[in-house]
Amino acid sequence: MIYFIILLESVLIMFWIDIEYDTSETYNTTMIINPQSYSTSKYNALDIVGNDILIFDKIPDEEKLSIWLNSPLNKEMLTYSPNIQIMEDFFNDRVEDNGKFKNSFINYMRETHDEYVGTLITKEAFDEKISNPTSFLVSNY
Repeated sequence: MIYFIILLESVLIMFWIDIEYDTSETYNTTMIINPQSYSTSKYNALDIVGNDILIFDKIPDEEKLSIWLNSPLNKEMLTYSPNIQIMEDFFNDRVEDNGKFKNSFINYMRETHDEYVGTLITKEAFDEKISNPTSFLVSNY
């Protein structure tokens, strides 16, 4: 009886994961070849579950920030504001970079979040600093 209950719970969890995250979603070729954000940039790609990601591996560091700021991923990340952990996870998962940009930008987000937590800036100012990082430009390039 206990094995039946464990099996039943496992099946229910698998169905919940499938419904919540669309893991059984099948993509037709038009969706893979021509999703809306995929066609906007030659730096975009799709990960295994169909999320847009930015590939910065062979791009000079000077260009990465402007590509990030013009990417729809920048706006999508701000929907998780001010939860810095989710924002960092999103950035880590959706940006592939072999240079210093990724680590520098995460440090910038943490510093800006510290200002927010310390009540030096408002949530609106936090969002503005993350979406238009002028001090990041000065300190890192």
